[in-house]
Amino acid sequence: MQLVKQTVKKGFYTLTTRIAGTCYSMPVGRQAIKKGLLVMALSLSGALISVPQALAGDWPMFLKDGAHSSFAEKSPMPPLNLKWKFETNGPVYSSPAISDGRLFAGSYDKNLYAIDAETGKMLWKYETGGEILSTPAVHKGVVYFGSKDSNIYAVSAAGGKLLWKHRTGGRILSSPVVADDTVFIGSADLYLYALDSMTGKRKWRLLHTDYPISSGIYSSPAYADGAVYSAGKNGILYSTVAESGARNWYLPTNSTIYSSPALSEGRLYIASGNRTLYAIETETGKFVWRKDLGADFVAYASPVVAGPRLYVTFKNGHIKSFNKSNGSELKDYELPGEIYSTPAVTGDGTMFVGCEDGHLYALDTWTGLITWKYQTGGSIHSSPAVLENSLYIGSQDGAIYAFEGW
Repeated sequence: MQLVKQTVKKGFYTLTTRIAGTCYSMPVGRQAIKKGLLVMALSLSGALISVPQALAGDWPMFLKDGAHSSFAEKSPMPPLNLKWKFETNGPVYSSPAISDGRLFAGSYDKNLYAIDAETGKMLWKYETGGEILSTPAVHKGVVYFGSKDSNIYAVSAAGGKLLWKHRTGGRILSSPVVADDTVFIGSADLYLYALDSMTGKRKWRLLHTDYPISSGIYSSPAYADGAVYSAGKNGILYSTVAESGARNWYLPTNSTIYSSPALSEGRLYIASGNRTLYAIETETGKFVWRKDLGADFVAYASPVVAGPRLYVTFKNGHIKSFNKSNGSELKDYELPGEIYSTPAVTGDGTMFVGCEDGHLYALDTWTGLITWKYQTGGSIHSSPAVLENSLYIGSQDGAIYAFEGW
């Protein structure tokens, strides 16, 4: 890419490149220019970042898609303004899923809520027999989610009508991933379930019992290229044939796992309770590299891949970035509270993440500086969903928040 011309007009640089004469505008300022060049590079080459895409304008499941990319090429620019606030009757651990202009999220009050993403008006709610902590997935007009009442539910996105429910042997804290008309989700009964998305009929289930600590699946499965990747609290990682449930490989980490896997370019990234970050070949299950993080670095959230970098948040309030090819540490940022939220990373180099201190933060990933923050009334374990000029997140104060920028 060669820069041919730059002009300043109304506080924006306009850059013209030799690639099809393409023009891009961005805010004036050194940092803004650097971010704008990153956006241009991402848009034009695709070389810096490659992620599976949800439908345009959607963030339909946990961390956006089956690969858990948690990446938004277009995003609101800080500072953000509060767009609306919707009150539920219990803490909101669930992360928002957004599809076709509707936001879906669960609450500790046992309800799944459907909310107009633009106005914050409730469209409907569906009550279950238990608290809903995980994130729903939306697929072909149906919302799939689990509850602590041990059931997996399918309800219509338009009106909240129950289509089917499937009972498991344990509470559901895992978030579903939907692919090939199949719902994949873990349960505290130690099984990974594959259910027909139309009928709820079980296609297969995989028992996570190859390690003595048998305590359920709280992590959320990922999906790519006909394989499902799951992690049990017992520390075992599995690759399973999505169609049949046959095991491709399994890998003990000898520690608990709460983090969910992230997939990128033939590799799986995950953090475990033994303070280790792993990069694993998805085809073979072999380690590419392992990074010892130190005694204080326990991760509950999932890694996020953005171009050549891997970002991980930790319970001790640190956010680290790594070279995804070899695991070398690049930067270490720190927030003033524990972090359980998985960040959303955007094309302009901004990271949005919730914190135990009740703040939603925006950080510049180039410098680690906090560029904006917003205080909610409770701790934030929910992970943000980002759509163009809007951002959505839940808080333990019982509210779901919507923000907008420019």
